[in-house]
Order: sequence, then C-alpha cells, then structure tokens
Amino acid sequence: MAPRFHDLKVAAIARETPEAVAVAFEIPDALRETFAFRPGQYLTLATDIDGQEARRSYSICSAPGEPTLRVGVKRVADGRFSSFVNERLSVGDTIRVMPPEGRFTSLAGERHDYVLIAAGSGITPMLSIAKTVLSHEPDSTITLIYGNRSTDTIMFREELEDLKDRHMHRFSVVHLLSREAQDVELFNGRIDGARITELANRGLIDVARPTASSCAGRAR
Repeated sequence: MAPRFHDLKVAAIARETPEAVAVAFEIPDALRETFAFRPGQYLTLATDIDGQEARRSYSICSAPGEPTLRVGVKRVADGRFSSFVNERLSVGDTIRVMPPEGRFTSLAGERHDYVLIAAGSGITPMLSIAKTVLSHEPDSTITLIYGNRSTDTIMFREELEDLKDRHMHRFSVVHLLSREAQDVELFNGRIDGARITELANRGLIDVARPTASSCAGRAR
C-alpha cells in the first residue's frame, strides 16, 4: 500500500536565520509508529497555497525519541512552498505530512569516526544523524564541515554549539564561510575537494578511515 498523507498540527516554529525556520509537528499517540524514523530521513509536506496544492520534501532535523518531529525549511528564490512556510505558516495550523522516507542514514550501533559535510540547509539531516550518533554510539566521533555564506546564515547554530559543549571530545565543527572573513584563511571560501584535502593535511579532519556523508542545501 502506498504511503498516505496525515494531518499534523504545527507545534512550534523557530526562526533559525533570516531565511530559514525549523517547524515542529505534534505526533498523536496513534501515529507514533507511523512516524517513527531513522536519522537522515525526510518528510513530504503538502498544503494548499492560493487554491493550489503544493508539495515539497524536507529532511528531518530532530533525533528519534525527541518529543516533536522537526524539519528545517530555508526560503529560496521563487520557492512557493518555502516562502509560504517562512512567511505565512503559524503555530496551530495543520499540514498534510507523509510518513518518513529515505535511505540517507547513519550506521548506528557500532564505533565509527564520522566526517559529515554539509552546506546551507543540507545541515538538517546531518543534525539528526549527529544527535543520534552522539546519544547511541558512545565511542564514535564526529567532525562536521559546514559551509555557509556568513555567520547569520548558519542554521541551528545554537544547537550545534550546545552539542559541542556536551560532547567536547567527540564532536567538532569546522565552519567555512564564503562571504565573511574569518581569522583562519583556510576557513574562508566554499567547500571543495582541494579544501577538504587541505583540512586533512593540516590534521583538522582524519580521512584515513572515516564514515563520511555529505549533503548540500537543495532548493525547495
């Protein structure tokens, strides 16, 4: 049987950057099993915008076991759905949501040294993976390389800092900014192969035997 949409109420909307929000949904007890997910999966949302149905998929940024199911939505140019969510959606509104899908997940259960690479809104599945690994793989480590234009466009910045504070010896973040100068020249610019190689050569990441995943921000 094909997955079907379920009506979920918006429990909270948090402004992450001037261009992005995190939307949390209430999950009724009767749908807990239906909306159980693995870190890295996504939700397909649907709603009527100006009389026409619109659908978009967004990665889950919460970790399994958290009280609400959250997605990150970054507004993009000419993006009807992302603009609607950022400008018009309110707490208490109802959105049609399909059960979680996707196979971009971590290898939870054993020890791994993860290197996560994300740009822009691509941080959403990485945040879910990072929180899950840090909670359920006590011997694993994570290095996140995260690219953005500037400090004020970093999604989930406070949440990432909190993870660093709580897991100082297991979780590190390298911020690369393309339009804001940082003290370390290597951290200025976009993520590319040459920069990853240089980070490895300087010992900031270990790519000898990592479990690596990457995700770029996608227009929605």
